[in-house]
Amino acid sequence: MKTLYLHIGMPKTGTSSIQKFLLKNRAVLRRYGYCFPKLPYQYPFTFQNRNAYFMIGKQYDADGNRDQALEKEYLKEGMAKVCSYFETYDNIILSEETLWRAFRTHRYLFPYLKKHADNHDYRLKIIVYLRRQDEYQLSLWKQNVKHPKTAQTLPFDQRLEQILANEPFTLQYAATLDEIAQIFGKDSLIVRRFDRSDWKNGSIIDDFLDCVGLTHTDEYNELPENINPSLSENMAQIKRIINKDLTFSKEENAYLGQFLRDLSPESGKQYPCSMLSVDETRAFLEQFAEENKRVVTDYIRDGKPLFSDEIRDLPKWQAENPYMLEDLIRFFASVSIDLRRENEHLKTELSDTHDELTQLRDELADLKEVVTNEQHLFRSFKQKLRHPFRTVWDRIFHRSN
Repeated sequence: MKTLYLHIGMPKTGTSSIQKFLLKNRAVLRRYGYCFPKLPYQYPFTFQNRNAYFMIGKQYDADGNRDQALEKEYLKEGMAKVCSYFETYDNIILSEETLWRAFRTHRYLFPYLKKHADNHDYRLKIIVYLRRQDEYQLSLWKQNVKHPKTAQTLPFDQRLEQILANEPFTLQYAATLDEIAQIFGKDSLIVRRFDRSDWKNGSIIDDFLDCVGLTHTDEYNELPENINPSLSENMAQIKRIINKDLTFSKEENAYLGQFLRDLSPESGKQYPCSMLSVDETRAFLEQFAEENKRVVTDYIRDGKPLFSDEIRDLPKWQAENPYMLEDLIRFFASVSIDLRRENEHLKTELSDTHDELTQLRDELADLKEVVTNEQHLFRSFKQKLRHPFRTVWDRIFHRSN
């Protein structure tokens, strides 16, 4: 039976790596009857490898108002294209990490997808990776701080309070899976842990391929290491403050962010720490203990704990930590040196341009001289044409004009 594998996230569970791997290996996938399609929809700050984004991407009319009718039209159009791929392939893979919460933000979506699958005679498999709640929230906060589109400005503890108050369902994994299962059925859900020790061969790529019935072989093109690096705690705090300055454009914000990203590995080694203390982490996770047990009982069914209960014994991050000044100096030095190098490069280009301009002026002067001489010859020739008999007479008697 034809199968649509819909990878719905959750966020910060290796989705970028999975999507880029699938996009890079579309030719290999096709040989096995799988298609990871490129769909013709473009959204700001959204890469094409997020090929299910058309299901929830916002559209706006000419006045800047959200156009939900157009969004639904794109959804229908996109799913029609998916069906067209089924004419050639038995398996289609779509991926978008924000679909994890879309059944609440886009209530019509999942019922529509279920009906679409039933009406077009294909089965729909939902793939989701779950990450321990504290690690997920910290990683997501850093991502939202790092990205110029979201540009998070709240400190981590305040953002965590906001999530618990307004979006607790994003952390209540069993309840969320229950709601999805009510639409598609439990057997349609493929639930995996985002934990290297639990992945097939210790690889998120191998594990995902296993979810869709494939094996990772030498045929596939591999990805570079760490394609979406995280910020260290200090660098995240610096970027969070930068995000508060609304005079920076998104491009300028991204420019500054690239230095913080590059400096983060060394910063993290210097000052290993956590945004929550050990006791705070333990208390936070305790809220979800029963939920996590039920995920295993109802969905994974392997009898093992959903997540490790190990909490790294790290100091809680402090704004006055002794490494913040050093990280700030390294950051400003990196930006200054980059600007200086760019300035020197522009000076060199300007000098080269000046030399080229001087050469062009000299060539233009030579050309003007040639044109002047040609004009003189032309006038002389024109004069001779006006008095042809005189010219012949002068030639015969060796006279010159």
